[in-house]
This record gives sequence, structure tokens and C-alpha cells, in this order.
Amino acid sequence: MNAVIKRTSFAAGNYVNASAFATDKEFPEFIATSRLIDRVKAGANKTEAVLITAIDRPASKTKAKSFPARELYISIPETFEVGDYALKSRDDVSFSFKDADNTVYEGISGNIVLEPAVGESVKGSFKVDLELPGTDGKTFLLKGNFQVLKAG
Repeated sequence: MNAVIKRTSFAAGNYVNASAFATDKEFPEFIATSRLIDRVKAGANKTEAVLITAIDRPASKTKAKSFPARELYISIPETFEVGDYALKSRDDVSFSFKDADNTVYEGISGNIVLEPAVGESVKGSFKVDLELPGTDGKTFLLKGNFQVLKAG
């Protein structure tokens, strides 16, 4: 089953959003304006996975200027099987966040939950602890939800 497509816009009823908790870092709510879904090989065993890249690019008041984007990377099993997936438990389950200044925050613990979805979408939520770079294990919690089209 090749259910993955590459599309940058959202279909009606689809979304990716996230909010941060327990952090001193300023973190405006993440609301994706576009996304890309692609099939990838993950880990040493080259496990098939689906990578959802959600992009939050704030609107600009002029056409000539574009603000830097923030991006969420959610890797899930290519089967889209409903269930609760702990980070770091499988090669095909991972999470990271890239801020507008290109700082990357890796998910070190937490889970991604895939839920039943209507039609040709994959739906889920996440609750992930992200490590702050340059600290001795300091983290913040990122919670969010997503529903994206998986097939055309």
C-alpha cells in the first residue's frame, strides 16, 4: 500500500498544532500552515516509516518578506496502526522540533498516539519532552494534535 503522498497544503479538516509547557523559553503556539508527508527509512535497520513535516510560517504583511519557519517532525509507523507509541522504543517512532533560529530540539521521552480517523487521514496526538540544547538534560513538554491526509 503506497498511501503516502507529497502535498504542502492542508485539506479541509486537517491540522497540526502544539503548545509548550514547563519552560522558561518563549514558545508561541505552533499552528502549521503547511505540511509534507513522505515515506522514509529510519534507524540502523532501515525500518519503513512515515515522516510528517509540519511547517508554521507566520504571515508577512508584505509579499517581499518571509518570516523564518518553525517545523515539527513526527515519525510514525508506515502501517498507520492505531496505538500508543513511546519515543525511542522503535526506529520508526521519533519527534523533533526546529525553531525559527534553526535550533533543533530532540524528543527524548514521551509518546505519539495514533487514533482512528475518518476517511483517508491519519489522526493523533503527542506529548513529548524535548531537550534544550546546551543544557545538562533540561527539558520542556510539548503537547499537540494532528490530522493530516495520508492518501490522494
